[in-house]
Amino acid sequence: MATVALALTEETRERCRWIPGPFATRQERVLLIEDEEEAMFLVHFALEEHGGGKYWLEWADCLSSGLEQLSSGGIDVVLLDLGLPESSGPESYAWVREIAPSVPVVVLTGDEREETEFAVAASGAAGFLIKDHVSGAHLLHAIRAALKSKKPRDKRTGDMVRNLLRQDFSNR
Repeated sequence: MATVALALTEETRERCRWIPGPFATRQERVLLIEDEEEAMFLVHFALEEHGGGKYWLEWADCLSSGLEQLSSGGIDVVLLDLGLPESSGPESYAWVREIAPSVPVVVLTGDEREETEFAVAASGAAGFLIKDHVSGAHLLHAIRAALKSKKPRDKRTGDMVRNLLRQDFSNR
């Protein structure tokens, strides 16, 4: 994909490609919108180390490239840095939400301010992680939770939960 190749050599891009394991079925496409190459390598390593071959990482090093990739479709979850050269803070999240309203977004940022977290959470972010405080396992947990929240619940499961709640409240 041309937008991924912005500042990377062919060798670097090949190192970042995830080769599925023998039992992998469909890989979830994770789009990382992040301007720092080092952070991209850390996310790639976390997906490789903890993801069990279930994830394919795509990288955009600026918001406009990320929005272009999102508008092409096929992305399952977005990891979004809020400190990008073109746009920063909750405004970056708003742009992503505008282009792909149904794609879950996990914010991965260095911005530790509560008001930033509240702003993106109130706008529907699937997760909010602080770069300096996140491990690979936490990152994968946030991605899995975001993907799970995206999948529509089976009608029977919803009916079963409603029935259990009714029984619980009627026994009080």
